Amino acid sequence: MKFLELKNYYVLYLLIIVFFTVSFLQIEDYSSPGFEIIILALMFVWGAFSLYYYTQNEDNLHKVAFVIILLFGITCVFLTPINDISDEQEHCTRSEIVSTGQILTDYVQVPNQTFYGYLTIKSVDDLAQNAGNNVFNTNVDDGKIDYSPVYLNSAFSQNPFYSYLPQALGFFLAKILDLNVIWMLWLGRLFNLLFYASVITLAIKKAPILKFPLLIISILPLAIYQAASLSVDGMFSCLAILAFSYFLYFYKTPKIKWVDIGIFYLAIVLCGLLKSPFLALSLLLFLVPRENFESKRQNIISKLAILPLLAIGIMWSNYATTVLVNSWRGEFFAKNHVNAAEQVANLINNPIFALERFLDPFTRLPLVVDRFFLFSNDVRQYTSSLLAILYLIFFIAFSLLCPLDEKFDIKTRVKGLVIGLIIYYGVIFVQYLTWSSVGGTNALEGVFSRYFMPLLIFIPFIINKDFYELDRKKIFLLFLTIALSFISGMIMLTVSVKY
Repeated sequence: MKFLELKNYYVLYLLIIVFFTVSFLQIEDYSSPGFEIIILALMFVWGAFSLYYYTQNEDNLHKVAFVIILLFGITCVFLTPINDISDEQEHCTRSEIVSTGQILTDYVQVPNQTFYGYLTIKSVDDLAQNAGNNVFNTNVDDGKIDYSPVYLNSAFSQNPFYSYLPQALGFFLAKILDLNVIWMLWLGRLFNLLFYASVITLAIKKAPILKFPLLIISILPLAIYQAASLSVDGMFSCLAILAFSYFLYFYKTPKIKWVDIGIFYLAIVLCGLLKSPFLALSLLLFLVPRENFESKRQNIISKLAILPLLAIGIMWSNYATTVLVNSWRGEFFAKNHVNAAEQVANLINNPIFALERFLDPFTRLPLVVDRFFLFSNDVRQYTSSLLAILYLIFFIAFSLLCPLDEKFDIKTRVKGLVIGLIIYYGVIFVQYLTWSSVGGTNALEGVFSRYFMPLLIFIPFIINKDFYELDRKKIFLLFLTIALSFISGMIMLTVSVKY
């Protein structure tokens, strides 16, 4: 399509993002909405270009994903206020520590004090003190990096070091280039975004089928928001999507190669050490037709490899649980009576109570949906139920109407549903054991929807049915237009609340 032939989609996109902008404007913004208008114009340019680029690369959706993620993600890198993403302050501390070459963090007694902490630099603490401020209402961006030693009480020591390598590279460059403090944050976010975009590009390129659903899920607003931060959530999400893409490759490819099985498992291990329930993605191998394996030996060995994978996950989980208390969480757990062993015993001894908690993920599902548009955290949090409800409607329509290039049989889809539920319940169960007070009546305490982002790919996979005959080219373009509108809506919400 030529650029002007897309005018109807441009108009629809503009109308939606204007609607979101007006909906999110604060009362005081109406008198001087100058900055909002500038960002709105930028969003229109990014969206219009993305739609045009898509029409020129419909057979190369991996390129489309890369461009969209970078355009909107870089906007988030610079627009999102300092350490405003959930737990970004701790991710910032760990990123700086890793940038010095430390693989493991040392929780040490602070000199001449009775409490413990992690050694970092003063500029990291300066960023923490300015959490929630945008670049216009702080002077932290004007000063050079201060290397004076500072001890902070939390640094996500339970996360593996590799999850901070992209962010640490950004911190390292800011240091050696002698940039201002703010560039540690911005470059750390930028390299994290580049990692997410690159892995998603590889995932969509590798998948022989369901490429468009992979594209739509990878550009979920919250996914881009997290990827364009110092958080490790973007890494675990893209690795989970990569593992799913390799499953799709196995499903369609005869004579699977050992190297591809190795990459599949590597993605799952790296993802699972961040969110252990996602180790269950390895069960997708049982959905691959037997004839696609190179030999009976390969089929058996590749599936038995799940056992050492689970052993690695269990060992790391034990270590992570031990060091988790080396932070503000230790005091929180003691104060709120958080104890995994006692929680399990309580569930076993009270089957009715356990059944009620088992039903919580469904009875409280609206909370999970709403939290897909919950941004920041603590007192700085902001959200949009409007975006959440409309996106739910959009995603249901997408899952039901999106033309598919592969029809999975009912047996395969049911197995996929079971694996998806194992991961869904696994995430909630782990959080319930490690976060909720013993006997807590809300199994979703401490559970955030960003933990479930990769699971959305299971939905079109499980439904896997075209309910109506629709023009493939037009419906894809329409879905992409609306998906881009939600990303812009998220950014306009941030601008309205934070600027």
